[in-house]
Amino acid sequence: MNEDLSRQIAARCGERRPRVAIQGFEGCFHQIAAQQALGREMEIVPCATFRKVAQSIEDGTADFGVMAIENSIAGSILQNYSILQNSSLKIIGETYLLIQQHLMANKGVKPEDIEEVQSHPIALLQCVDYLDRYHWKLIETEDTALSAKNVADSGSKNTAAVAGELVAELFFIDIV
Repeated sequence: MNEDLSRQIAARCGERRPRVAIQGFEGCFHQIAAQQALGREMEIVPCATFRKVAQSIEDGTADFGVMAIENSIAGSILQNYSILQNSSLKIIGETYLLIQQHLMANKGVKPEDIEEVQSHPIALLQCVDYLDRYHWKLIETEDTALSAKNVADSGSKNTAAVAGELVAELFFIDIV
């Protein structure tokens, strides 16, 4: 974390941990990006949408937010540029995150057991070359981490998720 960003965090939060709004849920890539940019000592404020990230900062629920504005495969996330233009938010830093998606399933599940794979549409797009090799049904969901949590919670032996490595650790599921 650079010194200017550290000063801004201290000015806004004092001694308490900063509250950081992210689009997504525990273990998602936005959480990883937030930790990379702002350090690990923070309270995550999960938001279902990017618009909710902006609202959380503006209404004081969060001190800062982390919002993707570019994706090397999907391109510019125009919706987020619009959100930024139509709010009082200011960009105070940037971080680059290498996204590495993983296929994950409950303990003991092998690729031949899988019938369907769920994840965020962009994550499925990022893995399309691999996923196309199989005849799995692809299910689009709102978040990679939430998809992995749903697979873990279901105990399913025929459903997998595409998500980041952190969620496999958090939800005790295997990378297949």
